[in-house]
Amino acid sequence: MPDNELFTIALNLEKPWYVKEVKFDPSGKRLDIYMGRTSELLPCPVCGKPCIDYDSMERQWRHLDFFQYEAYIHARIPRTNCREHGIKTVNVPWTGKDSGFTKLFEYHALDFCREMPVSSVSLFLHTGQDSVWRILKHYVDKARENMNLSGIENIGVDEIAIMKGHKYETIFYDHRERRVIHTEMGKKNTVFRKLKKKLPEPGKVKTVSMDMARWYILGVGKYFPKSQIVFDHFHLIKGMNDTVDGVRRREQKKNPLLKNTRFSWLKNTSSMTGKEKKRFKTIRYLDLQTAKAYHLRIALQRLWTIPKIMAGKYLERWIAWAIRSGIREVVRYGKSMKRHSEGIIRAIMLDLSNSVSEGINNKIKTAFKRSYGFKSDEYRDTMIFLVAGKLDLPTLLQG
Repeated sequence: MPDNELFTIALNLEKPWYVKEVKFDPSGKRLDIYMGRTSELLPCPVCGKPCIDYDSMERQWRHLDFFQYEAYIHARIPRTNCREHGIKTVNVPWTGKDSGFTKLFEYHALDFCREMPVSSVSLFLHTGQDSVWRILKHYVDKARENMNLSGIENIGVDEIAIMKGHKYETIFYDHRERRVIHTEMGKKNTVFRKLKKKLPEPGKVKTVSMDMARWYILGVGKYFPKSQIVFDHFHLIKGMNDTVDGVRRREQKKNPLLKNTRFSWLKNTSSMTGKEKKRFKTIRYLDLQTAKAYHLRIALQRLWTIPKIMAGKYLERWIAWAIRSGIREVVRYGKSMKRHSEGIIRAIMLDLSNSVSEGINNKIKTAFKRSYGFKSDEYRDTMIFLVAGKLDLPTLLQG
């Protein structure tokens, strides 16, 4: 089979396009494929009516590598002269959304970016990182525009620290679909206003799950006044972990036994290594405020394992225990739990699991690692939606 015919079939070309010439340069590590077309009339890109050529321009696209050689497609792209729609550039089947790459190259880049950092994809595809980001952002932005946000009833909200806490990004997610639906820089209650504008049916939102941050509560009250506020398991345990760690940091200044024990206090014994268990056993029963705070954390975890009908009474007793502990950080957290106890119990009764927020959080941390070092906030959001937005994106697996 002649090379031209082989490449015409391999590229899945149909009339009027065909491969007229192939140039292979082993020393330059490059393959150039030149397209030709038959003389038949071309359809207008708008209405599809056959039209005569107006003019044409030579173009080049980077294609998928041919083994270890970079491959490029060349063609003169005509413009048609339609009586109704005027002069229009003809659509060609291989071109992607970015003018310098073929569709298959862009889909390949998308598939890799789902699993790899952009820097690694760039090296693998032998192209610049800016080009990969441009491809990625185009398809993600388009998919975000087409997201179906109607009928959302249960929303979660969380914040992610950026640049070691100097900046924050607020993440909104849909509990039912387990996906990110909106992101916004900052952590002011006005971010809820922007979310409300984005939702086609904001009045259908029944619950908003969150931690006990005051600005969250103010934001829901102002922009989603008919929605119920709930405080989910993930955020409450995270808050208690922060409380235990605060006690440890204060107490270790006077007690050297607590140095280098931070992560032990944040784990359950079932997830510790043998070495960690042995060391932890020697300190967890000492007369330390950190140990008392730790036991309160373990007790709080049981709130989500007991029958729902007992949850209200159990929480009431836990709050009393926390306040009586006399440990200032724990007392503060216990009083906060008391003020928000209604939303805590409501989350338990509605079965709003913490697995959604925890899973999305882990995906977002991965996204941040993949976009690390890039100056644009848009790139970070692009990666967040790629890994956690459940977007309808093209893939080579779709052919």
